[in-house]
Amino acid sequence: MPRFGLDDSMEDDPVDLAEDAYSQISSQLAAWSGDDTNDDTMDIESHRRKSLFTRAGFVRPPLSSPKLSDFKKSANPTQALAPSSTLALPPPPSDGNANASSRPQLSESYHASLSTLLQSYSSDPSVALQSYFEMLSKGASDEGFHDEGNVWSLLHNLVQGGVEMLTSPNPPPDPSSPTPTFGEITGNVAATPEVVTQSVLTSDPRTFRRAIILDWLESCAAEHVVYVDPSVSHKKSKMWPDTLSFIRSSSSETKGSFDPDTNHSLKGTDVIDEAELLSACLQFIRAGKLQEACDLCAKAGQPWRAASFAGGNLTGEVVVDVDAGSLAVVGNPNFCLWRRVCWSLGRSLKQNASKKIMGSSLYPPSTYESLIYAALSNDRDTLLASPLLPSFFDKLWVNFRCLHNRTIDETVVAHNKARRAAATTFAYPGTPITEDKSESEQLSHTAAIKSVNENTIVATSPVTTVYHSAIKSIILGLDAVGAFVQGCKYESIDQLRFLAHLSLIPDLKMGVKTSLLKPYISHLVDMRMLELVAVYVSMLDENDIVDTYVRVCLVTEDVAERRLVYNLGTEHLPGQMEEILSSSVANTILSPANPSSSKLSALQWLTFDDSYALELLTKANLLLRQLMTEGLFETSQTLVVSHVPEATVQTIRDMVETKEEAKDLGDEAESVIWEYESLVASVIAITKYTLWKETLAKASVADDASGDPLQVHGLTLEEKEIMDKMNARESRLASSSKAKDLAEAASESVAALQAVLLFSGGYLNMNAEEEQENEQRASEINHLRVSLVPLLLNMLMHVHFTMGQQTSDRSYYQAAMEMAVTVAKPDTFILECLSQEAVGEFMEKVAEAGNKYVGLGGTLG
Repeated sequence: MPRFGLDDSMEDDPVDLAEDAYSQISSQLAAWSGDDTNDDTMDIESHRRKSLFTRAGFVRPPLSSPKLSDFKKSANPTQALAPSSTLALPPPPSDGNANASSRPQLSESYHASLSTLLQSYSSDPSVALQSYFEMLSKGASDEGFHDEGNVWSLLHNLVQGGVEMLTSPNPPPDPSSPTPTFGEITGNVAATPEVVTQSVLTSDPRTFRRAIILDWLESCAAEHVVYVDPSVSHKKSKMWPDTLSFIRSSSSETKGSFDPDTNHSLKGTDVIDEAELLSACLQFIRAGKLQEACDLCAKAGQPWRAASFAGGNLTGEVVVDVDAGSLAVVGNPNFCLWRRVCWSLGRSLKQNASKKIMGSSLYPPSTYESLIYAALSNDRDTLLASPLLPSFFDKLWVNFRCLHNRTIDETVVAHNKARRAAATTFAYPGTPITEDKSESEQLSHTAAIKSVNENTIVATSPVTTVYHSAIKSIILGLDAVGAFVQGCKYESIDQLRFLAHLSLIPDLKMGVKTSLLKPYISHLVDMRMLELVAVYVSMLDENDIVDTYVRVCLVTEDVAERRLVYNLGTEHLPGQMEEILSSSVANTILSPANPSSSKLSALQWLTFDDSYALELLTKANLLLRQLMTEGLFETSQTLVVSHVPEATVQTIRDMVETKEEAKDLGDEAESVIWEYESLVASVIAITKYTLWKETLAKASVADDASGDPLQVHGLTLEEKEIMDKMNARESRLASSSKAKDLAEAASESVAALQAVLLFSGGYLNMNAEEEQENEQRASEINHLRVSLVPLLLNMLMHVHFTMGQQTSDRSYYQAAMEMAVTVAKPDTFILECLSQEAVGEFMEKVAEAGNKYVGLGGTLG
C-alpha cells in the first residue's frame, strides 16, 4: 500500500478529501499534454508531441509510371544458358502448410509497398521510405504478424525522424542546420524547464533517436493493455470499500485508528481490486500513457495516487494569469525531490514477486506499485530484476526509458544550476532558490545508466524470434541490418518474405538482395503470382535481372500468363526486355530436352510487339535451321504457316526506314530476311514435293482398286454391251482427272524445287563478310545448305523420271537432262554442295534420262 498519510478522522470519505486537489492536478496535466506551438524560444519545429515521447506524423508519396523501351536490334542468336540443372530458379523453403505460408494478400500488399518506394524514392527518399514501412507494417499487422509489423513500424518511426536515423546509433548532425550544445540549451535561463528539456531531447541526434525508439516500444505495448474500467462498478469506483467497512464496524478501541502508513492489510475483495488497478496502471506506464494511468486511479477513487504519479510531468512551465495580473507557477519545482521519493517508495515496496494472490493470477498490489515507482524514478536495477518485465520488448523499454529519463534529470539539474547562478534577488519561477541534495542524489544513484548504450542494450536483451534479431540490428544501424540479413537463415516463406523486403532498404549491399530475392521470386512463380514478379526482378543486380526473368519466362507457357509477364516486364524492365525475350526463346530452341511444340510456342514471346519483328525472324531462322537439319519438314511448315505473322518481313523493312542507323540495321535486316525467305522457299518446295507424292500414291491406289468391272448376272447381250460402254467411259474420265491432278502437282513441285536450286546468288550461299560477322550462324547455314541442295536435286530428278514413266511424255526426260546445265553453272553454286560420288550419280541419271528421251522418239542435239 502507499505510504501517503490521510487525515486521522474517518468521518469523511477519503475520495471527498482529495477531490479538490485532484481537480487542480487534472487541469495541470491537461495543460501539459497540449501541443507546444512556441517556436520562438527553441528551434524544435516539425516535432509534435503529446508528451516527451511522441513524434511527427507521416505523408503519402506521389506516384509515377515508367515508360516502355525503344526498339533495338539484336539479330545474333543468344547462346544457351548453363546446363539444365541451373535453369530453375532457386527453390524457396517448404512449409508444412502451403496454403498458410503463401498468404497471397500479404504478398500483394508488400508488392504494393515496394512499387510505391520505387516510384517516389528518387524524388523524396524520406517520404518514400515512410510510406514503404508504413504499408509493410499495416500489411503484416492485418495478417496477424504483429512482431513483423512492429519491425516495420520501428523503421517507419526512425525515418519519420529523419533518414539519417536509420544509419547508426549516432546519427550525424544536419550540417545545414547547426544545433546548439547541451550547455547552450541549459544556459537559457529565460526558458522554462519544460522547453529546455524538450529542446535537449530533440536537438541531439543520438538522444532524439533513442526517444523515437522509446516511443515505438511504448506504442507496441499500447496495443496489449488490459484493464477494467472502475466506473462500471460502484464498488470498484471507491477506495478500499471492504477495508473501510471493516474499520467502521470494528470495536471502539480500533475504530478510527486505521492509518494507511501502517502495515494494516486490505480486506475482502479490496486486495484483488487494488492489484487489478495497479496492474493496469503499470501497463499504461509501460505503454507511455501516464495520463491514462492517472485517470484510472481517479475513477477508482484514488486521486491522491494519480497526483503521486503525475509529479514527473510537471516540470515547471510558467503561466501568465492575465486576469489577476500575476504569474502562476504550474508544475513541480521539486522535480528531483519527487524522483527521490518515488525511488524510495519503489525500493521499500519491493518484494519477492514469485508468490501470487491465492486463487488469482495477479501478484500482490505492492509488486506492481514497486515497479510503477521504479519506472517513475528511473530505478533501472529494480525494473530489470522484476519477473513482471521478462520479455525482449520489456528489457528494451527499461533501458531506453532509463536513458531517456537520465537525460531529463541531467537537463533539469543543469538548468537549475544555471538559473541559480543567474538569479539576483528572486528565484526563477519553477526553480528552487537553493540547491536541494535530491538533485545530486538522483544523478548519483542513476550514474550507472551513463555506461548503457545501444551495444550493451542489444547484448543483454533475450532474443526468441527472427524479428527480435531484426530489431536489435536496426537499433545498431544499417551496417548491422546488412550483416543480420546476410547471415540470417530463414525457415519459412513468411520469414523469407520478411527478410527479402528488409534487404530492400536502400544502401544495403546488393549481394544481400540477390541472395534473398531470388528464392522469393521463385516462391511467387510457384504460387503463379506472376503479377508480382517483375518489380522484384527489377531490384536485382543488373547482371542478374536478365538471367532471372528469362527463367521466369521459361516456366510460363499459358498465353494469358505470358502476356501478363510481358506487360509487367516492359513496365519494370524496359531496358532489358528485348534481351530477356530473345534469351528466353533462344534457350528454349537450343535445349535438346524441349519438344518441337515447346520450341514453336516460344516464338510467341516475340509476337507481342512489332518492335521485336527482326528478333522474331532471327529466332525463326534459328529454329528452322535446326528443324530442317533434323529432317522435321512438317514442323518447319507449321512454323512458317502458324508462328510467324505474314507481315513480319514488311514490318522489319518499315521499321528500318524510320531508324537513324538505317544503313547498318538495314544490312543486318536484309541478311535475316534473305535467310528466312531462302528457308521458306525450301520448306515450300519440300511441301510441294510431298503433295505430289501423295497425289501419285492416290492415283496408283485408284488404279489398283479399279480391277475387273462388276459382273451382273441375268443381263441380255444388249444390256451387257451398254454396261461395258458405261464402265469404259467412267474409267476414261477417272484416268483423265487423275492424270490432270498429277500433272498439276508435278508442275508445282518442279517449279518450287527449281526456285530453290536457282536461288539468286546461290541457295543459302553467304558471302565472306557475313560469315565473319557470325561464324556460328554461317556454319549452321552451310551445313544445312550442303544437306538440302543434294536432297532437293534428287527430289527434282525423281519427279521428272516418275512423270516420264507415268505419262510417256519425253519432255520430263528432257527437263532432267537440262538440269546438268543448271548444276554446271557457276552462279548456282550447286556443285559446291555435291560430293564426287553425288556428282557421278547425278550424271548417270542425266545419261539415263537421255536414253529414255531418245527411246520416246526424241533427238539429242
